[in-house]
Amino acid sequence: DQAVQNSPIVVFVLGGPGSGKGTQCELIVKNFGFKHLSAGDLLREERKSGSQQAELIEDYIRNGKIVPSEITVQSVSYTHLRAHETGRNLVCRLLLEKKK
Repeated sequence: DQAVQNSPIVVFVLGGPGSGKGTQCELIVKNFGFKHLSAGDLLREERKSGSQQAELIEDYIRNGKIVPSEITVQSVSYTHLRAHETGRNLVCRLLLEKKK
C-alpha cells in the first residue's frame, strides 16, 4: 500500500527513570537521522500553549501527579501527523508509569 510506504518510521524507546532512554535516542538520532521527541518535552510545549489541554496538564503537574497516558499519546500522535507531512522519521522517548 502506497500510504504505508510513505509513512514515517516511528521508534518508541520505553523505560523507567535512568534506564538510558535518552542515551539510546541520541544514538538513533546521530546514526539514523531521526527526529527525537520526548513525551516530557511535548507535554511542556503543550502546557505553554494555553489550550484546554494545557490546563489539564498544568493541573496534573501542579498536584504532583503523572499526566495520563491518553493525554501523552494524543500529543505524540499530533506530532506524528505533523512529521508525516514533512516525511521525517521519529524516535519517541516515553517514561513508563507503574500501575498502582
